[in-house]
Amino acid sequence: MKIRVIYPCAAHSAYRIAAETFAGLARAVSGAVVTLDGDRQLPLPDLEAEERLAIIGSDAVNDAAAQLYLSGALAPLGIRTGTDDYCIRTCMYEGRETLLLAGGRPRAALYAVYRYFELYCGCSWFWDGDRLGAGPAPFTGIDRTESPRFQYRGVRYFGHRSLHRFQAEHWSLEDWQREIDWLVKKRFNLFMLRIGMDDLFQLAFPDIVDYPALDSHLAESFDEGYDDRDQFWSLRYRGELRRRILQYAFQRDLMHPEDCGAMTHWYSRTPVQYLEKVHPPLLRGQTGGFYTEETGLVWDIRNKENLENYFRLTQAHIDHYGSGELFHTIGLAERNFSEEREENLRLKLFTYHRTIEYLTEHYPNAKLLLASWDLWMFYAPEEVRRLIEELDPDRVILLDYTSDTSAGNNFTRWGVQGRFPWIFGLFSAYVANNEIRSDYELIQERTRLAKADPMCRGYVLWPELSHGDTFCGEYAAYQAWEQDTPRLDSMTATYCAKRYPASLAGTMNAVWDRFLPIAELISWSMEDDSLSRGTDLFLTLCQTVRFSGEENAVYARRLPAGAALKADAAAILAELAAMAGEEDPLFRRDLFDIARTVISRYINFGIMRAGISLSKGNAGAVEKAADSTTALLTLFAGLLSLHEDYSLFSSLRKLQAVTETNPGFERTLKHNADNGYCRSHAYELARFLYVPEAEIFFSEAKAAARAGRSPDFEAIMARAEENRKLFHATPLEAMDAGSRPDLRAVLERAAETVGAMDL
Repeated sequence: MKIRVIYPCAAHSAYRIAAETFAGLARAVSGAVVTLDGDRQLPLPDLEAEERLAIIGSDAVNDAAAQLYLSGALAPLGIRTGTDDYCIRTCMYEGRETLLLAGGRPRAALYAVYRYFELYCGCSWFWDGDRLGAGPAPFTGIDRTESPRFQYRGVRYFGHRSLHRFQAEHWSLEDWQREIDWLVKKRFNLFMLRIGMDDLFQLAFPDIVDYPALDSHLAESFDEGYDDRDQFWSLRYRGELRRRILQYAFQRDLMHPEDCGAMTHWYSRTPVQYLEKVHPPLLRGQTGGFYTEETGLVWDIRNKENLENYFRLTQAHIDHYGSGELFHTIGLAERNFSEEREENLRLKLFTYHRTIEYLTEHYPNAKLLLASWDLWMFYAPEEVRRLIEELDPDRVILLDYTSDTSAGNNFTRWGVQGRFPWIFGLFSAYVANNEIRSDYELIQERTRLAKADPMCRGYVLWPELSHGDTFCGEYAAYQAWEQDTPRLDSMTATYCAKRYPASLAGTMNAVWDRFLPIAELISWSMEDDSLSRGTDLFLTLCQTVRFSGEENAVYARRLPAGAALKADAAAILAELAAMAGEEDPLFRRDLFDIARTVISRYINFGIMRAGISLSKGNAGAVEKAADSTTALLTLFAGLLSLHEDYSLFSSLRKLQAVTETNPGFERTLKHNADNGYCRSHAYELARFLYVPEAEIFFSEAKAAARAGRSPDFEAIMARAEENRKLFHATPLEAMDAGSRPDLRAVLERAAETVGAMDL
């Protein structure tokens, strides 16, 4: 097959990229010989008799498409100019079989190309790899026009650090190019880099804030936890990286909101140099104990100079990296400034008033996305309704990325449905929760409400980590575009058919159907219990679990669901063990994700059972629960050692392979991974912290049960802290797994252990 691709020469860069993408995929799928020509070459020279034509772009941009349209050979395309609508149509052009791939705007032509190969050539797109079909690319019998249900469809990337797969701040330019290509393949049009300020202070205030040395300890950085923000790459490099990432995205016509307003946060602190030289008035008197350090305090924008300086940061981003077509604000997020609700609310509303007024004056045609985190966290529903009443629906869109919360404070009570433009968003998981945990039954119900509401303008995935749940990314992409909301089992069936080799798809479909109810046993936002916090029990066992009466009451409510699904959990692990020899990388990643999710659920249930048994004075039951839980944790650590996704050492080496890296960053990486908010499924943490801590914790719990007393939690904490010091003093390279266990044996033993648990 020979194909001549005609693209519009003088139009947006996305059209040429669409033509090059079509050519590359046509060669890979069908072995076609493909030639690219711009529409300036019309009429096309030297056409061979058997050549087919592929025309990229509508009559609005491509002269070949215009000839078809004006001659009447092409019926109206049915796409709205300026929108993400696209058309895939075959016809005859100058006696030749012709494929037209046209969009209402540049990115829509790219959507059309990828959709063509998905629908008609058997291709599928995933963040971690593609499945390409094989066979001739069809040039007859196609007439398909598609429009998105939601105007805004996007993904947010956040500023935590630990494991490369899950933390976008670690990614290289090549990583980001693959990610942006995936966004386009899935027909998203919006993404956001909330991964720190990079060098905005240096750009906005060059006479005030210097670029720090790569190996320096930043004055605004702290010695522990996620607040240790020392650099791994230099700020100059990160600025250049941000420029190239956004350039790559804008070449594909994607949108990126500009952060504005009171941007100070834990990952975007005010440099000490700025504080010492400018002395900005700060909002003090914050309640709740958060952000007490001056570098984390919001500048008081009752002072207009502070507001202007915040916008100097925004303008620096626009001038050097961004576009200024769309803005985003968090307001005074995660903070209260008065115990008096009315006084606090007025200050927060005032902050929005000033931010919006500044945007109206300087960017009168731009939209503002007003983020929901603070609304979900601190506002009462009636206070959100009051806020909405003060916003201009032509300028402001409520970005509700907590739409999947189980808490009663959610969009259904905020007065936005049918009344104010808003965006539905999946928070999905905290940074620590890098396994599969979305409450899909709740999400399905809420998604239907969003799709039924004409005022709902968008659908986004906005978590604190990336790609913890591969299915969730596919789910969000589908729901963001399509009008319907299929049954969940239909969506998992499609996922399995596209993602896995045919020999595995049926078995994995059955696994997913049994697995999702287990994954949903714990979600990021759960009402009325201690599991609503960001971490699972075993991740911070010594620091948080006290087996109090209140805790045990929560555990007693949770255990029956775990007990009811225990047989399914054991069976899933056994079925995965039977497939452990399969080497397909996409299947293998999901095998690990499902297995570690199941095992982690039952580690938690084991802890719960131990607590309830201790409260009843049943020493034998405490011992049994403690032993099975510790055994599962050991197997969990062994499982994580078998895949690089979960290796801090591997993540560090990937950073070092990109560019010059701070030689002392390993210390910071450990701090960023090992803290009460961010502990996750990382091999080094599991092997050298979680397992020893469980042994410390349960040895004391068993002794207490035998003696009929309460555990000595101070002694537990002291021993755990000594172990933690040893962890931080040991190089990651020395923690390398070395001799690794057999995957099949790990899964088989985990299946046996879960099956024998007494819940």
